[in-house]
Amino acid sequence: STSFVLARESMRTMGTPLARAVRAMGTRAMSTERADVVVVGGGVAGAALACALRANPVTENLSVTVVDGNAIDARAPVEGADARCVALTPRSRAFLEHRCGGAWSAMEATGRAGAFSRMQAWDGVGGGHVSYDAGEMGSANLGHVVENSVVLEALEGKMEALGVRRVRGATARAQETPDEDAPGTSARATIETTVRGERGEEGTKETMEIETKLIVAADGPKSATRQRAGIKIGGWGYGQRAVVGTVRTDRPNATAWQRFLPTGPIALLPIGDGTRSNVVWTTTPSEAKRLAEETTDEEFAAEVNDALQGLGKYASAHQENFNSFAALRFIEDATGQAFKPMARAARSAVSALVGVPLVDAAERDAEYDFAPRFEYPPECSSAGAQGSTRGSFPLSTHHALRLTKPRLALIGDAAHVVHPLGGQGLNLGLRDAELLADAIADARALGQDIGSANALAVYARNSVASNAPMMAALDGLQKLFSADARPVVLARSAGLAAVNATGPVRRKIAWYAMGAA
Repeated sequence: STSFVLARESMRTMGTPLARAVRAMGTRAMSTERADVVVVGGGVAGAALACALRANPVTENLSVTVVDGNAIDARAPVEGADARCVALTPRSRAFLEHRCGGAWSAMEATGRAGAFSRMQAWDGVGGGHVSYDAGEMGSANLGHVVENSVVLEALEGKMEALGVRRVRGATARAQETPDEDAPGTSARATIETTVRGERGEEGTKETMEIETKLIVAADGPKSATRQRAGIKIGGWGYGQRAVVGTVRTDRPNATAWQRFLPTGPIALLPIGDGTRSNVVWTTTPSEAKRLAEETTDEEFAAEVNDALQGLGKYASAHQENFNSFAALRFIEDATGQAFKPMARAARSAVSALVGVPLVDAAERDAEYDFAPRFEYPPECSSAGAQGSTRGSFPLSTHHALRLTKPRLALIGDAAHVVHPLGGQGLNLGLRDAELLADAIADARALGQDIGSANALAVYARNSVASNAPMMAALDGLQKLFSADARPVVLARSAGLAAVNATGPVRRKIAWYAMGAA
């Protein structure tokens, strides 16, 4: 049979002298069990996949085991806010609600999911900006910002309710899987956990072997499961770090703000009732260390405020009086005026073609008065006791050179990592979970082996088709806004102004960012 082993210490024969010696030191004998799917990694993507499989009538009878390296329950009380937040698109929300047993409703019930109905991004050097509004999309909001711990808490509760088996605090090491399918084969996963005492001290080690049809690697960007399977990645680092933290705003905020600075973008995202906001600040490693470790909460909030308002060392001549910056306003207004007659003519032609008269023509004309004006973000101050412990993490982008092998599939950060400037990383992971759940359900409905190469190939194709364009777009934006040559700065600011003035283009970008929902 195919062997795929997960363990800190793997022993082929528990009856050897070495095995007996280890067992005498506190390692219990291996037990053998079965599971249809073993998910390695208890993060959002892995947990969502487990819930989606158990909540689907087609796959609800599959036994699912989640191997979670974290020994702490996400439902344990946490003081203050979680510095790591996610911006969930409408598509991700729909998946969590309708495919994961109502997980979104559980998040919303906490009162810690902050909706944003508007988004504004602007060039901190050249002065161009673009604004997106949910009203233009016929939607109540563009997305929700939720603390990572709140998402995990909801998914853990749903896993328990749906009968997903979870193994906490487990260590994992994987051996290679074969490149060829063999009829009737299965994977074997050996999982080792450490039972801790009442005071947290290490106790007995327990080893369990599971025979399974499919192993899913959801164990993060440095996935040991992926590495042991011999799957390589292609990508690069950005030489930047993202600093995360929480600040308070002087007024309730329902807008996602993002200013592109020469060292990287800074984003302000509303959480909860909008009086607090999550900060994601991309900058150099030295600046990240200073902002995350060497400043007080008050100093950090003051720097965030200056960076967003364009004050002090973050000042820009073009942001000083943004709405009267003549060159960009001319581009926006000229584009709007050029587009308006074309839009009116197209609307009339379509109406005549289908034989439906125009309704409220004057009111409809107002839709083509584009180029929303620039707005300044709210003032920021320290979040105090409701704040979070600041942290930072390195930024890179990569994609696995293959997403599947017989008995193995990669999802989430184990499959791909993107720059956080678009807030799309976790949404891509949830898209993977959705697509893999669909592929498994289709295979199940057709009576196929859910871990076979044919069954998993559908997932691999769909994941690449869905995620690769977004990854390329985010990498391109990062490179574009990292350039400080004057011609590039002027060109990108003019481009932002043109997009801001062209409603259909603006709506198309917003629709794509919302998960093409």
